[in-house]
Amino acid sequence: MVFKPLAGDPGHGYEATHLIDVCSAIVDAHRDGKLRPNQAFLGLQAEIIIRASAKLGIVALIDEATGYIADKRKEEYRDLFREFIRDEFREYKAEFPNQFFDMIYRLYRLPRGSNKNNHPQFFGHFIRRYIYEPLASSHGAILELLDERNPVVYVNGGRRYKMFQFLSDVVGLPALRAHLWQVVGIGNSVKNKDAFERSFLNAFPTLEREPLLPLFDD
Repeated sequence: MVFKPLAGDPGHGYEATHLIDVCSAIVDAHRDGKLRPNQAFLGLQAEIIIRASAKLGIVALIDEATGYIADKRKEEYRDLFREFIRDEFREYKAEFPNQFFDMIYRLYRLPRGSNKNNHPQFFGHFIRRYIYEPLASSHGAILELLDERNPVVYVNGGRRYKMFQFLSDVVGLPALRAHLWQVVGIGNSVKNKDAFERSFLNAFPTLEREPLLPLFDD
């Protein structure tokens, strides 16, 4: 079909629901062992898309991303990502690898202490911005749902649980792990935090382009 984008010449595209059909074919190929080892990640990504959105849901996702429905109700968009969230927290098991924290220390040129589980407070802000806000291209919808499940309860801004303890086993956690390693890959490919910001926004252009928080420079 031919469509008129917000800017530029008319473009050619496909029905949004064809994406689900393509993902289904990729998942079937993965399960049948027809994908090469370096293509295995495609099977995971395709399954995430299928589980995160039904055919009606993918239309809504595209409408949201393109601004086709400018007055779309926020709650309808959030509903698309509820499958990522658990009703109750799961038992704690570390999900953030040491390589992720090593990357942040290097980008911000910070010395790492002897206690590998004790990190600067601003790491939490980094994780919210670069991990949870863009997770699964949810534009912060998943993060808002997690904030509701795991609110701030302590005076210092702390929460009872880790955010990932409320991610579902089938959809939420696989999406988090895939995103984490993608961020680690971006971080390890650059020399400093400014280069990381540029590379990250190129990879995730839907993330709001805000300057780095001032406390990152402290």
